[in-house]
Amino acid sequence: MIRDKCDHSWTMTDVKYGFIVTEKCYHCNLVRIYFTFEETPPKEEYKEAEHYWNYEGSAQSIKFNMRCTQCSKVVSFEDLMGLMQCMACDEACYINIISQICEGQNIWVYACLAYESGKEVDLPAEKMDVLTTYFTSRLRTPGKKILVLPGSLRKNPETCRGEVLKDVGMVSLTPET
Repeated sequence: MIRDKCDHSWTMTDVKYGFIVTEKCYHCNLVRIYFTFEETPPKEEYKEAEHYWNYEGSAQSIKFNMRCTQCSKVVSFEDLMGLMQCMACDEACYINIISQICEGQNIWVYACLAYESGKEVDLPAEKMDVLTTYFTSRLRTPGKKILVLPGSLRKNPETCRGEVLKDVGMVSLTPET
């Protein structure tokens, strides 16, 4: 949790839409992931140094930062590619197991997909707490909560078939009135 004198209430800022793109070098099998703001994800093959990159897939996502509405503190989410809801594609996946445990308590679990230099990283707990607080505050169903966990808890990121949030209102499931 962000420890200071403010009782934070968060809002999204600097929202930009784009795609998470996954590429693989067919020469060395290296996989890299990056965010692009292009209107359609680039799918062409290309050579870069000793690597021969092929498009593996993409998912729509959003990039944003968070700003406290009370003290104006801004928390940067530069490395965040997106949030993903588990679709139970692997019974042994930790995100799936935690989701199953939390389901009875009205807690929706999201994996935080963060990458630095094309490699998956975990955001600090304080940043995941900001995301958890923000998305839980947007729910209109009493008793429901969001829990944002590190993406590294997925058993196999290459075969994970979760649903990536595509826009700022996706966790609501209740139409705006």
